[in-house]
Amino acid sequence: MRNLEQSLTLLYNPGHGCFYSLVKRFFTHNQVQQLELSGAEQRWQQAVQQKEATEIIQQCRKRYTDLQFEYEKQRLQCWSALMAAAENLLQQSEGQTGPETLNLSARLLGSLFITANGKKNKPLLLEFAYKPFYRAVLLLRLLDHLLAEKFFTEPQWQEWYQLRTPDAPDQCPYRQQLQLPLVMACLLEHFGKLDSQAQNLLTDNGQQSADRVLNSEERAQFLTLCRLGSTTLLAQGLGDLPYRGSKREEREQHQQRHQQLLHKLQLFISTRPDSALGSLFKVSQAYSAIVLPGRGRYKYDTLPKAALLMRDAVQRGEYSGLIVDRLFRLVGIFPQGFGLVFIPLNDDGKPQPRYEFAIVNSFYPEKPDRPLCRIVSRSQELKNTTFNMSLSPEYNLYFKPARDRLKSNVPEQKLKELLQLLYKDAEAQYLRHLLPQCWEPDNFFSLGANQNLWNNAHLRLN
Repeated sequence: MRNLEQSLTLLYNPGHGCFYSLVKRFFTHNQVQQLELSGAEQRWQQAVQQKEATEIIQQCRKRYTDLQFEYEKQRLQCWSALMAAAENLLQQSEGQTGPETLNLSARLLGSLFITANGKKNKPLLLEFAYKPFYRAVLLLRLLDHLLAEKFFTEPQWQEWYQLRTPDAPDQCPYRQQLQLPLVMACLLEHFGKLDSQAQNLLTDNGQQSADRVLNSEERAQFLTLCRLGSTTLLAQGLGDLPYRGSKREEREQHQQRHQQLLHKLQLFISTRPDSALGSLFKVSQAYSAIVLPGRGRYKYDTLPKAALLMRDAVQRGEYSGLIVDRLFRLVGIFPQGFGLVFIPLNDDGKPQPRYEFAIVNSFYPEKPDRPLCRIVSRSQELKNTTFNMSLSPEYNLYFKPARDRLKSNVPEQKLKELLQLLYKDAEAQYLRHLLPQCWEPDNFFSLGANQNLWNNAHLRLN
């Protein structure tokens, strides 16, 4: 968790040069700074043309160059923060083999999901660290899946994917030419919403409100302003990256590489929403917004219904049906890190008259409603075990037939005793329903010994 926390501070850690602070400063002061710089340049040129005193000309020139230097320093800081955040994310999400990459990515998404629950009182941290990080990791794994299926028509992308060398990331064209720019573009697109006009749309009676619901016209306007904000951030907040050195050949290579990167980033952030890449951006953004807290209507036990919500949106033409289908092949209907309650089976395969707890910890379940989980209790005592399982809906208490099965086999008094054993104070919300439909594992996960839910474990069927 320490590495993940450090990664999140690269995106949001006010007062410490994080990407959020730098972008916020840019959108707050950019227009004033541009006017200030333009005015200083005009005053200098005016002094030269009117042949004013040498001392005046030097002062005007110094004023202009000082401002130019300060604004360039801010741009370089922004570049440095963006590159550091994107490269750090890739270092944590990409392994040296396919299975290792999936395991690392599942760990990241699961850890983000579980710990986000305790950050509900920190909306900016959730919005500008948790969500863009989650979204970018999800985008990378969907990208791999879609390239493996040859969904994208760009032959260069397919070639990079086929020639990827995960054990040598610095020399891997797939990593350097596609994954890194896509992560950077994902961050730029997300932080474009800090544009002043976009933020003004989110105000309610002069106060910003994350719960304010935009109507369709306002939503379209907001997305347009966010996109313009991303483009402005790229062109003026980042812009050219000067070469530091004296070798002409190296300078030319640097300039060529940087112009290619700028072109690629501009292409990515301005891609049409209905294009293949635009759909990939939209689907990863939408899923992240649903499963992570930040909205007033956020309810933990309804999160598995994200699949229904997104498939309804497919019917309305909002998302690509193919990409949404691939998303739920990857993650299933239960988010990574989601807490499940299940009926355990005896050695002879018969259901026991009690329930245990598990946490979703792997991608690519056999079926979307059959999650791959880590069992985290024995006899209702929470503890990290060494067993994973593929959980059948038949024994998953999230589904009503499984709850009905247990109720029919266990007396009501026994169910109340099980709840009291688990919750001590027998919380009314659980006693009312007798059976927990799911559970929130953030307290369990807060202990270091319980955080390694992704190491090798024996797989059981349940």
